[in-house]
Amino acid sequence: MQSNWIGNRPVPGGGGEIVILNPATEEPLDSIPRGCAADAEAAVAAARGAFAAWSARSPVERRNAVRVAVDKLVAIRENAAILLTREMGKPLAQATAEIGAAIDTARAFAELVVHVRSGQQMAPARELNFQHRVARGVAACVMPWNFPIAVGLENVVPNLLVGNTVVWKPSEKTPLTSRFIAERVFDHLPPGVVNVLLGDGEGVGDPLVRHPQVDLLVFVGSEQTGRRLGAICGQSLKKAILELGGKDALIVDETVDVQAAARLAAESTFFNAGQICTSTERLYVARPIFDAFVDALVAASRAIRIGNGLEAGIQMGPLVDRLQLDRVSRQVDEAVGQGATLCTGGARLDGKGFFYPPTVLTHVAPAAALMVEETFGPIAPCLPFDDFEQAIAMANDSRFGLAAIVCTTSAPRALKAVHSLRAGMVKINTMRGKAPGATSEPFNASGLGHGYGMEFLHELTLQKSVHWRDEPQ
Repeated sequence: MQSNWIGNRPVPGGGGEIVILNPATEEPLDSIPRGCAADAEAAVAAARGAFAAWSARSPVERRNAVRVAVDKLVAIRENAAILLTREMGKPLAQATAEIGAAIDTARAFAELVVHVRSGQQMAPARELNFQHRVARGVAACVMPWNFPIAVGLENVVPNLLVGNTVVWKPSEKTPLTSRFIAERVFDHLPPGVVNVLLGDGEGVGDPLVRHPQVDLLVFVGSEQTGRRLGAICGQSLKKAILELGGKDALIVDETVDVQAAARLAAESTFFNAGQICTSTERLYVARPIFDAFVDALVAASRAIRIGNGLEAGIQMGPLVDRLQLDRVSRQVDEAVGQGATLCTGGARLDGKGFFYPPTVLTHVAPAAALMVEETFGPIAPCLPFDDFEQAIAMANDSRFGLAAIVCTTSAPRALKAVHSLRAGMVKINTMRGKAPGATSEPFNASGLGHGYGMEFLHELTLQKSVHWRDEPQ
């Protein structure tokens, strides 16, 4: 069984055991403690004890310490990627790319943090009025299972850079790579600056967020859990940054190349088996090209090689566990039962592993769970539209607002989409949504607070207003 990593040393956890399975083979990989309040108490105490000295370091000193961590991560990248594939299921090339993305993001934030500036206001002679930013304190980083390293480090590292100390709680579904990396990458930092807390939400997640010595929650995960943790933070007026679920729309108009748009749609829907917050989960296609687009998307989906991510040439792995497999299966079965047409896929694959094939449907009822609830699977429900205004309205007909994609060669339509879509990220003719230093803020039920960029660094700090005169007046 794996131990917590607290104060730069392994610390056994309590509360029983959680077995981690390889989702491609259903074989046990390892286990972690379920965790208990005492584990959370120990992790927070270590982080609180390290805060004063760590926050007193200069931004350049903290940047240099993060640079050392990044170099260590580069050195263990290959082994970490293999472990990530084994516990999460994604193909090895994608696991390697995920760790590469974490490296790039950490480097970008390390350069960005030294440019955080405080504002200065005009003042009379013999007086200064200015803003001063300080670290918040102990940050609880409660991270998801779908990109445990990319998302984990893009939240842990910025907290370190601004002077916060961190309790990193990886998902109990994919905790092993996070634990593996933390001990090997952050061991040069003072004890307590980074701590890894293993366990589930009931065992350690809730006690961690409720702890009075935790000053900030950064959470990436489901809407349901985010609402609950946000409510806990609200009770004590604790800062919470929440990136929650999505039900991202993709709009394809008649001006584009159908084959190219279908390839983009396949990637944005099926990458990581659809287990991305910003995966495409609703597709709206102009009626004149609808049939041709669906045919092209079906062909693209059938060409995807599915299997164990450690095998060569695999493009899509399994879903993370049986619970996720059941969720995806249920939504598809319900949609078909309500009259949807199944074009390809639609049933779990035989044999071991939690595999579900890329699935394309048409004639899905707008009120079906498949069109309303987050799916987090490789499912492409396609509906036609008659004019672009209608497409925008259909895309906005959701309680979520994380991201959206529009495929068009019309500049006026692109500008219309940028202005009118209720989503924190709007992508035109691409599924990529982040650039170095860029930021976004989710709409509606998709969360609270900025992610990425300078705005995220500001969210992680407190701003003081300072009024200073040379002598009492």
